Amino acid sequence: MSKRRSFKPVKITINGKTRTVYNVVQAGNTLLNDWPEQTPAAKAAELLVLDVFNDIAEPEQVRRAFITAARASDIKFTS
Repeated sequence: MSKRRSFKPVKITINGKTRTVYNVVQAGNTLLNDWPEQTPAAKAAELLVLDVFNDIAEPEQVRRAFITAARASDIKFTS
């Protein structure tokens, strides 16, 4: 599969640590390993990450869901 999995960067700050997320893999890793709470929005974003790898969703959908999850968890972000 040669599908591009990158998207417009999203800069987030979790526990005082700022990072920039550039693609679906980074978004998934951040949601699974660094997210402070498992909200419905975070779970939805995680499922979309899997959907991209199954060719059901597009990277931009993950980006939007990632931002929604950040808002739901009161995580500071810029996009």
